[in-house]
Amino acid sequence: MNFIMSFLRTIDPPMEIKHFRTAEETEKGTTDHEFVFFDAKDATVSGVLAAKMLATKMGKRVFLFLKKLAQNTKDKDRLDRILKTKAWVDKKAVWHPALVAKCARRLLQKMRNNLVLDDIRLSYGEIKTDVAIIAVLHDIGRLSEVDIAQGTISMKRSGLNKNHAEIGFDSLKSAEIKPEILLAIKYHEFADVDEAKNDEIYINLSEENKKIAELYIRILQDMDKTANLEERAEFGIKKCAEFTDPRYIQDYDLTEDCFQKAMNGNYLNLKGGHLLDAMMRFVTWTYSIHFKETKEILAGVLTDFFRQMYGEAIREYDNADEKDPARLAATLEKITRLEDYVIAERMGMVIDAEKRQKIGRRIAGLTKKDE
Repeated sequence: MNFIMSFLRTIDPPMEIKHFRTAEETEKGTTDHEFVFFDAKDATVSGVLAAKMLATKMGKRVFLFLKKLAQNTKDKDRLDRILKTKAWVDKKAVWHPALVAKCARRLLQKMRNNLVLDDIRLSYGEIKTDVAIIAVLHDIGRLSEVDIAQGTISMKRSGLNKNHAEIGFDSLKSAEIKPEILLAIKYHEFADVDEAKNDEIYINLSEENKKIAELYIRILQDMDKTANLEERAEFGIKKCAEFTDPRYIQDYDLTEDCFQKAMNGNYLNLKGGHLLDAMMRFVTWTYSIHFKETKEILAGVLTDFFRQMYGEAIREYDNADEKDPARLAATLEKITRLEDYVIAERMGMVIDAEKRQKIGRRIAGLTKKDE
């Protein structure tokens, strides 16, 4: 009987939903906003299946709210926004966690002979299970960024001064789940473990469990970046929010200050600029990578990412009403310098000679056009 009850709680985990409503005065009148927050108290997350079922249940509830909103919407533009929001939820709650989990499996396989794992008093299988749970649940806080009254992603209008990692932690902190997993989820947006070390949960852990927490935080930080870079290496920036954000200009140019910061090893924190600046920011994620095995994984990923970055600059030039060959040549040349710095200097990897020659010929051709 206990087994049956446990299985039923696994496939249909207990969960509470809280609604948070705000109102905003605009030129067109009052706009209502509504957000949902989940509380997984009384849920037991001891395996990957339990994590997947919990995340699925949360995601389905948000989809249900958006479905009802779409059914009651006759405005075509608003319906389009709702459908885009549903696609965003699917990306953040389903296939991005799956990609992070895939990347984490690959990392752990590479790390099997790493002394870091030897220093952890858990079996490889236990670590692999915990990391899979972390990957599945790390972005559930994204679900609370959805304004179910408007069908948009608009967390700042909720009035809560928290990011999705903290919200995900809040959703899980009352569940039966390892504290090391909770800490990994809460601090996956940071560059390292320094902030986590001031957390009361971390402080109360044994020295052995602190090592486990630090390992899990660093694995998720690395693999979250890796998964995002893999996506951008395959699809470019077109699937990113920045692509349709009016604060980013598509004019085949880079901001000089941002370029210099990136070349000096500084992370870029942007709110707008050139669209290529956003791609440059993605590259700076690699500046806080923790494991040599992550660098090995990223070597091939970054080669494809830079191919997309060159392609984006050329696409913007081809679509421009006024074409300045000298500007495009300068931009492509800067991208080659950034690629040299990131892949060759920081990663210690070899630049793809064939692709570099191709870009070199393109720069030479643009320079001739400008003469």
